[in-house]
Amino acid sequence: MQYALLVYSQAEETDRAARPIAGSLAALLDGPSVTGWARLHAAESATTLRNDNGRTLLTDGPFIDSKEYLGGLILIEADNLDAALAIAEEMLQTTRPGTAIEVRPILDRRFRAA
Repeated sequence: MQYALLVYSQAEETDRAARPIAGSLAALLDGPSVTGWARLHAAESATTLRNDNGRTLLTDGPFIDSKEYLGGLILIEADNLDAALAIAEEMLQTTRPGTAIEVRPILDRRFRAA
């Protein structure tokens, strides 16, 4: 089964995009369980579309106001939730304090990484 690991951080850094991924995390991202991943630009670069009774509302910025922001998405293959949680915990140990990883099952496998 495929799972999405949504990686949240508390504080955003302006030089985040220029910072390389730590060696231990880079090794995990290259592992056999990871089927794809992406780092995201700063939350301020987001544009949100909302359906307002058939009208489209377009808003600059992220869809929530929070101290945490979605910094990346990792797609993994795991036999079950326990296995997915184990992979996420291993990755979490390589991140900065305050980072959170949300684990969610994927409903549709059409979005597999190439």
